[in-house]
Formats: sequence, C-alpha cells, structure tokens
Amino acid sequence: MLNTKPLFEKGIIRNRKMLTQSQFSQVQFSAILNNYVIFYNVAKAINFDDLAAIQLTDDGVKVIVEYAKTVQATAYVRKSCFSDYRLVDFKRKVNSDDENDDNEPIASFGLDLKAFTDCLSLFLESEYDSHFKMVYKGEGAPLVVILEQHGEDNLTTECSVKTMESSEVMDFAFDEEDICSQVTVDGNLFFALLNELDRECDEIEVFLSPDDPRFKLSTFGENSAESNIEITDNGELLLSFHSTETTIHRYKFSHFKLIMNTLALASKTSLRTNKDGLLGVQVMIQSSDDFQLFVEYFIVPLCESHDTSDEGVD
Repeated sequence: MLNTKPLFEKGIIRNRKMLTQSQFSQVQFSAILNNYVIFYNVAKAINFDDLAAIQLTDDGVKVIVEYAKTVQATAYVRKSCFSDYRLVDFKRKVNSDDENDDNEPIASFGLDLKAFTDCLSLFLESEYDSHFKMVYKGEGAPLVVILEQHGEDNLTTECSVKTMESSEVMDFAFDEEDICSQVTVDGNLFFALLNELDRECDEIEVFLSPDDPRFKLSTFGENSAESNIEITDNGELLLSFHSTETTIHRYKFSHFKLIMNTLALASKTSLRTNKDGLLGVQVMIQSSDDFQLFVEYFIVPLCESHDTSDEGVD
C-alpha cells in the first residue's frame, strides 16, 4: 500500500502528516457551490454560537446551531443548490434493498462555524467570480475548503477546518395536528416592522387568533415602554394566515434578537405555533438568480404564557 510520501511528492496532498493513503482513497463527501455569498451570509447570521452540528444527507447539507437549548437554528442547503454533490454511505450495504430517508443524516460532525466562515470570507471582496468546494474524508478527518477564484491569476486557496464529534441536538418538531396557527409574511416588510419594536425590552408577546385582531406583537420590560403592533390582512405584509384557536405566548426578546440577522435576509417568513407555545420561524432567502436557502428557527416560550382557551373555566 502506498504511503503518503509519493502522494506528497506528486502534489496530490499538501501535508504528508495530514492524511493516510486509506483516508485519501475514501472521500465520503464532496460538493461544489458556485454562488456562495448567500450561504456565507446565512452561516454568519446563525453564528450566535461557534459550535455547529453539520449533517450530511442525500438531500443536502444541514447546519444546526443551538443556544442554551432554548433557540435552535437550522440552515438547509439543498442538493440542487450545488453544481456537484457526492456523498457516500460507508455503512450502507451495497446490495441493500432498504429504503433510505433523503433527510436522514449519513454523516455528521461538529465544526467551529466562525473558523469556517472566516475561510469563506477570503474571496468575498474579489471582483472576480469564485466558487468553493468542500471535501470530507470521513469520521475524524478535517473539512477541507478549497476556494477557487476565476480571474487573471486563477488563485486557489485551501483551508482545513478541524472537525469534532457532533453533539446531540434538540429534536424540535411540529405535529401537523398540534399546529394552532401558521402565518406567512413578506420578509422585508416583517423585518422592518420588527425594527420598530423597542430593542431594550425584556419580553415579546405573540398573539394569534382566528378572530380580530388576529396577529399582534407586544413588548414588555421594566426599563422600556410597552408597545403593540397589529398585523392585518390589508396590504402586502400578510401573505397567508390560518389559525384554529387563540393563543398568547411570551418569549425572551434576547432570543428574538438571535434571529434578526437572518430575518434581514428574508424574502418570505413563516411563523407557526402549537399549544405549548413552541414558535417555529421558517425563513426563505432568495437571490436574484433564484438561488434559494432555507433557515428554520425554533424558540421555546417563557414558562408564564397565556392561553385564552382556558379563560372562563372555574
């Protein structure tokens, strides 16, 4: 079996201590993204914690970040976004007839998200077109990021980001029958509306109801004035609205601040709640060339929430 010396001498690998021959011959994942500016902006927006869990699936890549088990962000980069996408399941039997869920992780690892975005930022200021390739050789190997700039010099930069064992993430999910309300709003207008709220407040209350005033946001705080914003179906802001019962739940405004950087990029934003007050915020981000990314947030409510369905019961 060849060792790393001939590979190093041929320029196939740059660091002879980095890879063994077996690692080099078995690349588990490689993908090329041509327009990565949106991906970079999304990765920066969800970087409220440096440690991210990366999940590689047949359908694409998931980047998951959590804060204190109360806020979770998941960025979805679908397979169709990549010009080339290759993922090998080393554990899958060659002749297996088992059906595989495209969203089921085939590989996962932990990653320093700040270090990763720092690598991607190298060519952002360039006036030339560039793309990046990710290569992952399997458990314990680093994530190799190769940036190629198409210009006069055709520069290539290679970064190696250390991976670690992926930590468990909270399994937030909505059962369709438990959803009380689902609202879709124009992303730009909704972000502008949230910017009008007092950033010094402590809590934000989300009121959703099948009856008027169907959708209302209120803020509260010891050192700030209370404010209320009612969102009606008149105008371009509210794109769709469905509610089966009235619910009122409060959340830490500091948790809402964690999603504001992503909301600033949104084309459309969808909000969902269930009876327990779990708030799901789905954000669609779209570029002028129809490149789309999706980010989903889950925010856990404060313990003292209100549900008007119990009002009037002794």
